[in-house]
Amino acid sequence: MTTQDDLLIDLINRTEMEGGGPRITVVAQGAVITGRLAAHRRWATDLAELLGDAGLPDERFAADFAREAGEILEYPPAFLHLQGCQLISGASSLPAALGESFRIPLTAVSAWSVG
Repeated sequence: MTTQDDLLIDLINRTEMEGGGPRITVVAQGAVITGRLAAHRRWATDLAELLGDAGLPDERFAADFAREAGEILEYPPAFLHLQGCQLISGASSLPAALGESFRIPLTAVSAWSVG
């Protein structure tokens, strides 16, 4: 996103205030990705909890996401956070099932749609 998209920033900020956002589809570097817009803290907390489950080989990374959840939010935001993601199309090395959580820099978003 070479030009600051104030409407997308407003959607992200409302999601931060209200805790959950709409379903959104974004085009980022040729890939079309869909998911539900998530509040930054909820996104990071969910990942910390997922990685923190005892016995998982990745549990040592849970602290990194817990720390991220406690960070002061910046304005304007630099990233949008998605949950329940799916790759729709694109010449990309991304798998079709992206997993529950995804983070996209706003500078990579060239188009988006809600609904």
